[in-house]
Amino acid sequence: MTIDNFDTVFYTCIFLLSGFIIKSIVDKFIPPQKHNDIKYFFICLLYSIINCAILSWAYVLISFLREEHLIIYWGLCVSITIVGAVIIATFIGIIRKIELVKRILLKLNISISNPIPTAWDYCFSKQNEGIWIIVTLKNGKEIYGLFDCNSFASSDYEERDLYIEKVYDINDDMNWNDNPQSKEMLICKDEIETIEFLTGDDNDEQ
Repeated sequence: MTIDNFDTVFYTCIFLLSGFIIKSIVDKFIPPQKHNDIKYFFICLLYSIINCAILSWAYVLISFLREEHLIIYWGLCVSITIVGAVIIATFIGIIRKIELVKRILLKLNISISNPIPTAWDYCFSKQNEGIWIIVTLKNGKEIYGLFDCNSFASSDYEERDLYIEKVYDINDDMNWNDNPQSKEMLICKDEIETIEFLTGDDNDEQ
């Protein structure tokens, strides 16, 4: 089979596309470490190789369509690549999220460094459900709020802004009271001194 110039471009794009898809999805599970463009490209290239190796059987399976149904063949190649990359990325992301490899190595008495780059990223990446937080500002003021699915903690190294979707008032008995006039709050990085994470029983919301 002779591969012309268009085929070369097509297969190259398909090959590289999977790596960038996997990298993007995996980074949603675990905040990525800071690295330069060259390292980023090689990580994507590695994911592309993994994706191609795992899905090679699917590409072989549809190869008979290339001669007579070229458009369908191209469409299937793109579909297999995208769907396969999403599934593989989700699997890799879950494995990294639950730290399965780390747990296995620890049972073997092998210690490894945590892949999450900062304590900030570690604290917020493990919050799978709503959690109560107390943010102490540098001026001494305390913000009591709910950090849930609509909240956001920046993973940018240069910005550590914090968006809290629900803010509460505290009375003299230290009960958390709903304030209808204060529903959400954005806190700039330069204002944050400490953040305290509470369990569900640590406050008495009314």
